[in-house]
Amino acid sequence: MTTDPQDELFDVLDAEGRPTGIAKPRRLVHRDGDWHGAIHIWIGAIVSGGPAVIYQRRSRTKDTWPGALDVAVGGHIRAGETLAETVREAEEELGLALTLDDLIPIGRRFADWSADGIIDREAQDVFALRCDQPLAAYRLHPEEVAAVIAIDIAAAESLFTGHVDAIPAVERPRDATEPRPITVRLPDIAGYGARYPLAALAALSAVLRGEIPQPFKIRTDDG
Repeated sequence: MTTDPQDELFDVLDAEGRPTGIAKPRRLVHRDGDWHGAIHIWIGAIVSGGPAVIYQRRSRTKDTWPGALDVAVGGHIRAGETLAETVREAEEELGLALTLDDLIPIGRRFADWSADGIIDREAQDVFALRCDQPLAAYRLHPEEVAAVIAIDIAAAESLFTGHVDAIPAVERPRDATEPRPITVRLPDIAGYGARYPLAALAALSAVLRGEIPQPFKIRTDDG
């Protein structure tokens, strides 16, 4: 059974991400395939002298992509909530107390996905953050986040471009104090395809170099 609150209210958006003035419970939004807002925060770090991306492993009780690797911070924008208020997700999921000013906007993504009776259509505002703290310093949500994972960005790009089938990574589970080596394959990662993660990883690499990337706009239905 999912631990996601199914009666949580979301503002319904149109296909361009504009408010319609309607609010509906999460369960009905996902049943009816309504567009709704979300935030993604991609976290980068310098690990062993090289640029790495931090993923989270979703809890097995999530209603979408249970157990999969996903963007470090992701959350829905609740009805009546501002984007600045939604940054609370970083503290709730990973223990990072942030404001919108701490983040660098890197793009917007319109995602359309369905499976097992759920139709998930999200207009996602996408941000980047550099955070060099060790994996052990993250405080993981006891129900939503099972682990944090560090992956070399070049290796992740090789995986998404299809040049390799598997890459090494380091994972720190919620109930562990020390990280452990793991192997990551594409089926382990929430199904965003390749365009979005490659665009996000390129932007994150630029942020780690001290640059401000040109924001992207991606729709999953425009090829």
